[in-house]
Amino acid sequence: MKKAITNCTKCGSRNYIKNGRYDGVQRYICNECGETFTDKVEKHSKEKKDFALYLYLNNSGVRVISRILKISPSLVLRWIKKGHEHLEKMFNERQGKRVEPEVIELDEIYTYVKKNLKEQSYGLLIAENKSVLLRLPSETKE
Repeated sequence: MKKAITNCTKCGSRNYIKNGRYDGVQRYICNECGETFTDKVEKHSKEKKDFALYLYLNNSGVRVISRILKISPSLVLRWIKKGHEHLEKMFNERQGKRVEPEVIELDEIYTYVKKNLKEQSYGLLIAENKSVLLRLPSETKE
């Protein structure tokens, strides 16, 4: 027997009502915040979510990830957003323990841009809560 939801998944309120069924699953709507939710058990494992984030961090596109894992692109984006929020929370907890990097590695795209640069260009370096505007000088003097 399935256990019914006892709290709203967004605000935690117990003030909700039934809101129809979808695909055989009971839906509820919260009277406090208006969130709709179900009592369906999560069908995606932590390993599947971690693999999606691994693919994303290794430059796979959202559509490619959704095709590989047979899930919707919007679900992949939600997992990425939650992963970002989790990392941000971890960084904020370790705020006092932060160590500034001594070496920053630039990949081959920097070399390509620098080599083929005809005029002055700019780039934005974003690290943690800081951002720096980088100026790349032109190869040809005008």
